[in-house]
Amino acid sequence: MWWISVVAVGVVLIALAVALYFFYRHMTALKDKGTGVLMRVLPAEGEHGWRHGILVYEENRVRFYKLLKFVDRKAFDLNREEIRISARRSPHGLEIRLMDESTRIVALTGCDPQVELALSPSAHAALLSWLESRPSKRLYQQGL
Repeated sequence: MWWISVVAVGVVLIALAVALYFFYRHMTALKDKGTGVLMRVLPAEGEHGWRHGILVYEENRVRFYKLLKFVDRKAFDLNREEIRISARRSPHGLEIRLMDESTRIVALTGCDPQVELALSPSAHAALLSWLESRPSKRLYQQGL
């Protein structure tokens, strides 16, 4: 009867290996689609609330996907026509333990909930470029 235990352990190890393989494939596929960031919902205190994720840019919105979620579910969308950068800062206090010194933190308004994004210099440049390239509201008003 000892062989039943060996088979059961073998089945559990194979199932775990398969699950890890699919989790790894999911994470690498998602990372290839977007930009890695840290995000937290405001209001927040100190260094609390930061979540690792990926920003995936589309034409008029950016989607935030939480990493470490096995299911490919987005946390929420940010609409390019509505969001604005209301503040920029560097990490301070205990946030320095979580982030690199070159990280830029931006607060976004015009979205619900309001959020802060912690971005690498290249991710910060990508966000600014994406926001600045949005069509003028005058074009929409003129029907162009």
